[in-house]
Order: sequence, then structure tokens, then C-alpha cells
Amino acid sequence: MLLDKLWWSAVWLLLVLAGGTVGYRVIEGWSWLDCAWMVLTTMTTIGFGEVHPLSDLGRIYTMGLIISGVGLVTFTATQVTRWVIDGELAAQIAERRRRRTMNRLEGHFIVVGLGRLGHEVAEELSHRGRTVVGIDPEPLHGDELRFLAMRLEQDGTVDDVLREAAIDRARGLAAATGSDPTNIFITLTARQLNPNLHIITRVDEATSVQKALRAGASAVVNPYGISGARMAQGLVSPHAAQLVDQAVGRNHSELEIEDVEIGDDTSYHGALGTLNIPERHRVLIVAIRRPDGHLMTSLDRGTELGPGDIAVVVGKPSELREFAIAARGSKVTGTVEPHF
Repeated sequence: MLLDKLWWSAVWLLLVLAGGTVGYRVIEGWSWLDCAWMVLTTMTTIGFGEVHPLSDLGRIYTMGLIISGVGLVTFTATQVTRWVIDGELAAQIAERRRRRTMNRLEGHFIVVGLGRLGHEVAEELSHRGRTVVGIDPEPLHGDELRFLAMRLEQDGTVDDVLREAAIDRARGLAAATGSDPTNIFITLTARQLNPNLHIITRVDEATSVQKALRAGASAVVNPYGISGARMAQGLVSPHAAQLVDQAVGRNHSELEIEDVEIGDDTSYHGALGTLNIPERHRVLIVAIRRPDGHLMTSLDRGTELGPGDIAVVVGKPSELREFAIAARGSKVTGTVEPHF
């Protein structure tokens, strides 16, 4: 490796410099500074002349120093030039920057497979202000990387690659490659590395759904099934379909639909009719998931909201954020991102 050669040439250069200084000290008896200066001017061929008149043994010693030292300096300069020109310096700087970024990641989302579906997932997450790490062995163009905080051009089925993506500190993962077996294997690996991770797995075949769930998927998505249902809804109920598009599509900023966790020490405990959330925050709760996993979609004024519940809320992005901060209570402090 070029960097190894550069390292060893630098070590040998220092050894020759130190050895040459000691040699002049022993042979000529000069001061340490004069000896070091003589070695430096000789090895770099500056040509300032002798510090003091040399003895015959000193001249012989100087000839050997010229042969070894000048050659070593030339070799080291060549390696440094290659290090810069070949791009290894820039690559190492980028690698260090990438690792520093990875070490700071927490609560981010990982998208494995950056094809058409993975690209859309990553861009939508970025649009919603989330930090996204993409994993795909195929190279992408620069403009396709704008919504990724980091990109790993590696195999997402490998444990070490997922660890490098800080999967232990991630909030969610989307297995979005074009292969059902690959996505199921990614799901299984990710679940083992982070038992609490929320995993969405893409499957194209109906027979793969149960396999993905058994592998550890939190939810399974069939893009063809979703697209078909959306097209049918657009034909039967176009106005309702438009409302859904405004709530879930990044091309519409008027409405968003989010999950908001209700904290333990907040005032948002009690019946919906008494909390007056639509009046206070101009957001609408359309469903509530209880801590035991039960999803309630038929809500009325008497429906209770309590600690640990997840409220599915529709509203403008700024109003959703305000409600999320208020509803979570002390769980949101300082500049911590609200947990939607």
C-alpha cells in the first residue's frame, strides 16, 4: 500500500537524519546543531557548503550520506507526490470525515437498496427532516446523493456493514432491494443486531410476507399492492385520494400525517373531548395505538389518551411539531428532535 511505503520511508529518513548527526558528532566533534545542519543541507542538496572544514574521514562519511540520504529524500518526495496525485490523501480525508459522521449518528434511518423504491424512501425521509444512511453496492450519481447523510457502497447483508451504519443507534431500517430473499436476510440480520429496531421490508411475492415477518420485520410492504390500491382509490374516490396524497406525499407541504408519542409527565392525558387538541394545536388525531399494540380508529370525545399511547395525527408540519413537543413533555429537551 502506498501509505505504508510513505510511512516506512519517513521512518528511514528520520533514522538517517539522526544517524548522520551522531556520525558527524563522533567524527568531527562539532556541536549537535552544526551536525544536524550539515546532515540536512547534504541530504536536501541545498549546497550551503561545509559548516566547518571536513577531515578525510568526514568527507568519506559525507559521500556515503549523499548516496543514501539524497536517494531516500527523492524516494520520499516521490511517494508524497503519488499520495496526493493518486487521490489517496483525499480518499483518506473523506474516510475520516465519514467515520466522524457515523460516530455522531443516532436516531437515524437506514435504507438498504437504493433502486427506485429505496431512492423514494430515502428522499421522502430526507424531505421530512430525517437523517438517512444509504447502503447499496452500486455507485450513484452525485445529484442522487443529496438526500443522504452518508452512503456505503457495500453489501447490506453483511453484519459489519450494518454495524458501520450504526445500526445499534438507528431508529429504523428499510430493506428495499429488488430481491425478496435478500430483503428477508437483511431483516433477519438487522433484527439480530438491534432487537428494538423498527424494520420495514419490501416483498414482491405474497408467499414472502410471512417469511419476512418471521425474520423480524415490523411491517411488510408490497409496492405493487399499494400502487394498485392507490390507483383504484383514485378512480373510485378521487377527492379522498387527493387528501391522502397531500398527507403523505413530499410534493405537498400543506398536510402531513405523523406518529406522536404521549409522554408520562404531560397535560395530554384524558378524554379527547376535554383536551381540545384541535383547538389548541390545529391538528387532528385520527387513530391511537395503545401500548399493547391495539390500534383504535373509531374515536369519539370520550376516547381516553394516556401515557405511552401513539397518536396518529394529521396537520401542518409546524403545528405537528409543536404538538409533538408539548405531548412528549420532558422527553424532549434542548434541541433534541421530537420523536414522531
